[in-house]
Amino acid sequence: MFIISKEAMEGVMSLKDKMADPQKKAECIADVENMIETKESLLARAEWGSCCGNICNLVPRIDNEIQMLRSILGLLREGSTQAASLLDDYVALVQEGYRPEPDHW
Repeated sequence: MFIISKEAMEGVMSLKDKMADPQKKAECIADVENMIETKESLLARAEWGSCCGNICNLVPRIDNEIQMLRSILGLLREGSTQAASLLDDYVALVQEGYRPEPDHW
C-alpha cells in the first residue's frame, strides 16, 4: 500500500472531467505530462534505493504507471476517445494500490 495526497488523487479524478471538454485538450496534455514527470522522479528515487531491496515492488509498479500515463498522453495527442477509458484503468490502479494520506500525521 502506498500513500497519495488528496490533491494528487483529486487531480487524477478531475482529469477525466477535463477530457470531456475538447477545449481543454492542451490542459489535459500538460496535466498528464506533469504526472509523468512526477512518476519519473519517484521512479529514480525508488531505483536509487534499490540497493536496499525492492521494497513493496515500487520500481515495477511506478514503471507500470508511467507506461499507462504515456499511453494516455499519446491517445490525448491523437485526439482519441480511448484516452478516457485508459484513464479509468489508471484510476482503478491508483485506487487499488494506494491509500489517501492522513489529514494529520
